Amino acid sequence: MDMSSNPSAQITAGTPARRPPPPAHLLTLLRAGLHMSQIMPAKWATRVAARLFCTPVPSKLASRRFAPPTGVRVESLPFEQASLTLYHWPAPKDAPQLLMTHGWGGWGLQLTALAEALSAAGWAVVLIDQPAHGRSAAWRSTLPQFARALGYAAARLGRVQTVIGHSMGGAAACIAAANGLNLHKLVLISAPISMIQVTHEYATAFGLREKLRANMVSYLEGREGMVFERMDAIHTAPRINAPTLVVHDREDSVVPYAAAQTLIENLPDARLLETSGLGHRRVLKDPSVIHAVTQFLGPVN
Repeated sequence: MDMSSNPSAQITAGTPARRPPPPAHLLTLLRAGLHMSQIMPAKWATRVAARLFCTPVPSKLASRRFAPPTGVRVESLPFEQASLTLYHWPAPKDAPQLLMTHGWGGWGLQLTALAEALSAAGWAVVLIDQPAHGRSAAWRSTLPQFARALGYAAARLGRVQTVIGHSMGGAAACIAAANGLNLHKLVLISAPISMIQVTHEYATAFGLREKLRANMVSYLEGREGMVFERMDAIHTAPRINAPTLVVHDREDSVVPYAAAQTLIENLPDARLLETSGLGHRRVLKDPSVIHAVTQFLGPVN
């Protein structure tokens, strides 16, 4: 099926897969620590909750063992109180650039399979390790910082025509595009649609009282200068002008499939690639998905 000629096209791809269970012992320890923090004065409890909320788990150290493919150039840029690590695939000097970002707790090289295919198609592919992830500096980050990092990296690179974002990287790409990042096309893979919902899930997972959750949100909004509710897809998606491919698996246990439906309803020019059995991460390596993304982006100009 040729998706480029049918904005409402939908494809089913994939085979069943099992997702490894979360580290239950770590979750138990963190939950106990946060529970104890709630007997502190409200100011301190809020900061403890915010600090953990902004700390990627697992740590970025878990991804350091993954080396980039031969020929890929690694670059480090200072950014805010952290840094950004960029992975440049070999490409002609004038080739259009394609910037790819991972999600929360991920790392750039998770997208290597997709990067290899798009590099072969002629794109100047650049993967990014967001702050506090992969080889980048810092230990904490936020969704607004993810979005700022994309805008900064695109400005430094100079020829970015397309952004591909996985999971929270997709949410960051939405925010960046809605806030003025000029793109020819956008690809959102397993992207969440609501930071407020994420904070509720965080509160439930760690046993936070509603008042502490609300205080944490207010604290982070003031620090980041961005209202969480305004980052939701129902506010950002309608402001995105670039044709967008939304990729989501029906059995995604991290970001529900309903998120894709909300994106499709709110993006002005979007089409859906629906998969089944790939979950939240294997979708990044599936040959059918990689082929569909390559077809959506079309020939390199």
